[in-house]
Amino acid sequence: MNRCGQILWVVAVLALAAWALLKPGGKPGGAGKPGACCPLLAGLDAKAVASAANRIKTNASTQQVMAYYFHGTVRCETCLLIEQQAKATVEQQFSDELAASRLVFLSVNYEQPENRHFMMDYRLPCPSLVLVRQKDGKEVKWKLLGETWQLVHEPEQLHRYVASEVRKFLSGRETSTNKVERPAAPSL
Repeated sequence: MNRCGQILWVVAVLALAAWALLKPGGKPGGAGKPGACCPLLAGLDAKAVASAANRIKTNASTQQVMAYYFHGTVRCETCLLIEQQAKATVEQQFSDELAASRLVFLSVNYEQPENRHFMMDYRLPCPSLVLVRQKDGKEVKWKLLGETWQLVHEPEQLHRYVASEVRKFLSGRETSTNKVERPAAPSL
């Protein structure tokens, strides 16, 4: 094959790959499929990801806990289900804390320009549930709940996991949390 033919072949392969990722209307082709929001999920062990993201331990008192569900603009069924189940657990198990504003649940689109920093701030591998402790309005600890993707299709286990982690965070008994320090940009 001559040089021009090789270039055309590479362009055709790239065009096919782009078409597979983007269907008409500009939406990713995986939207609506379980796990499609998290292209890294298939190759990652979420426990290892959460463990790596949650290594630093600190001591701080609690005033408010934020339960953030971070997601992209286009969302798959699994992403929506995780948010729905996590929010329901928080609302059912922690209504007093929500009413007293000791606990707040927020859904945040990390693809919006003003929210993009959260990807680096919390080392988000994909749509994720993150608990953040605030003291005097400043973030002091956070924890990525990395088992949500494995437990989403086992609602009772996901419910117990989220409730347990939120309860620990509210009481200050959490383990494997991160002190809020903005990580340096990765070196390439």
